[in-house]
Amino acid sequence: MTDIRISMNYALDALWWKLTSQPVRDLASLLTAPPLWQSGCELSVRELLGELGFRYLLALDADPAPLNEHLAQRAPFGHRLGIYAEELLAFWFANAPHAKLHAYNLPVFSDGQTLGAADFVVSLNQQPYHIELACKYYGGNQVQNLRGLNPKDTLTDKAAKLVQQSQLLHTPQGKATLAAQGLPENPLPASIVRGIGFFPHGFHAFEPPLNPYGWRGVYIQDWAEYGFERQEARYHLLDRMAYLAPARVAETETLNATEIRRIDQGLIAVLELRPDGFWHEIERIMKAV
Repeated sequence: MTDIRISMNYALDALWWKLTSQPVRDLASLLTAPPLWQSGCELSVRELLGELGFRYLLALDADPAPLNEHLAQRAPFGHRLGIYAEELLAFWFANAPHAKLHAYNLPVFSDGQTLGAADFVVSLNQQPYHIELACKYYGGNQVQNLRGLNPKDTLTDKAAKLVQQSQLLHTPQGKATLAAQGLPENPLPASIVRGIGFFPHGFHAFEPPLNPYGWRGVYIQDWAEYGFERQEARYHLLDRMAYLAPARVAETETLNATEIRRIDQGLIAVLELRPDGFWHEIERIMKAV
């Protein structure tokens, strides 16, 4: 049985002691992290990984060249985390033993106007799916007020949009697009919702649609709100493109408690030194303004 503490702080999962390649770590987080909120059609980790998924991830970590080459062919990503995440999953669906990638970023039109685009049409163990991906990092002191570092980006709006996107291929135009492209008809709608919910210390009101067992971090607006109780900890300001997986960084990339207090806004990894000589994330902070 999974330790509830670990399921709420996904950075403590044993997986992060094993994987060393950054793109493979990012891919693993997309495949195995708990959903931030409940869409009603979450794709399970078991379905995403398949029977051989962990072995394949470990093999990729030992030789990440195929994944690195795939990403290099599609870079740059314009500092857009969502596009990078989509390319990681596209590689997985095209190469994992139990998966087949039929289409991704599939546009659907109506009278010359774009209704939207389906993130992925894939088969997992021969079952066709229409999969929508969302990777979000929201903080606040109430579920209904959760928002990103960009305050216009809210969980309420994104959750509603995801439901709408998931029905795209069930519209007449969506069905016509599938038929015209020779794609599987009636794929099951499914979501992959990843990210972190950041809350003040002592917050326990995990109301729907929030997943009570999602990956959690600490939300602060002033550094005085953070206790700095770990004497040996160091800190790392995360680049947006490094949000997906728990941080693993060299000491030269870390800051001390005095230095991190100068950061006005951003996502910050709290780090501990592990036997591999790298500093590993054990907690994440959203510093808002």
